[in-house]
Amino acid sequence: MSMRKEDTVAPKRAGFLMTLWIIIASAATTLYHCLVVLTMTGRQRPDYRRRVDRVIRSWADSLIRIVDMRLSVKGREHWRPTPGRAYLIMSSHASNYDIPATYLALDGSIRMLAKRELLSIPIFGRAMRVAEFLFVDRRNHEQALKDLAFAKKKMEDGIILWMAPEGTRSRDGRLQPLKKGGFHLAFDTDAIVVPIGFRNIATVQPAKTLRWTLHQPVECHIGQPIDTRQFSKRDIPALMAEVREQLLVLTGEADEVSRLGEGKVETSTEQAVPVEN
Repeated sequence: MSMRKEDTVAPKRAGFLMTLWIIIASAATTLYHCLVVLTMTGRQRPDYRRRVDRVIRSWADSLIRIVDMRLSVKGREHWRPTPGRAYLIMSSHASNYDIPATYLALDGSIRMLAKRELLSIPIFGRAMRVAEFLFVDRRNHEQALKDLAFAKKKMEDGIILWMAPEGTRSRDGRLQPLKKGGFHLAFDTDAIVVPIGFRNIATVQPAKTLRWTLHQPVECHIGQPIDTRQFSKRDIPALMAEVREQLLVLTGEADEVSRLGEGKVETSTEQAVPVEN
């Protein structure tokens, strides 16, 4: 696992030519690693998943190196997965780099829950499926239920699921209201929920922009695991509140939220499934 050490290089905004290089290099390394997955043999071998894990982490490391992100990890002692238990990582989501940063911060067979539309991207979608990434159809309720049932089987088989309980990337870098869908899945699988929060990662590339900052120090804070078996399913609002409270602390927003009187947990009946977007 590759970590970036802080040094004397100050963060700086990427200019036009560097931005063009980032786009081309990121696309090229993504295509390369997709082709590696698609051409891997021995899919019936017991070590196949671990081999895919290494390819995914190589891809993540390449993306981080392209922008020279200085990643450090806090709270690593909280990440000690117990064999035989389902794990669900609930991450803050303020940048496209949350996902590759997670792969460098945490070990295990981590796969994200993604929107099914990504399957239509040539090569990329096929590689994600072969690599056991999980998908959900947000537009078709019946298909979404089937997708979540399949996700449950994969989690029981050892896949650690990554999801953004906010649903989509935050445009301003602040934590958004949490959606209920992922919490239902957590209860259905008796999962251990592990909140993780990133600090300063929105600066690397703000959501919905083509602006990058190079050499940006980023911290990944791993929270206290929460065993859903300590709750009943009617306690979903309480679990949501605990996860949100941890995320506010992990992302460094807790003091600001307290001062402004914000930080309310979503209380509507919306059950949209949080997926990477």
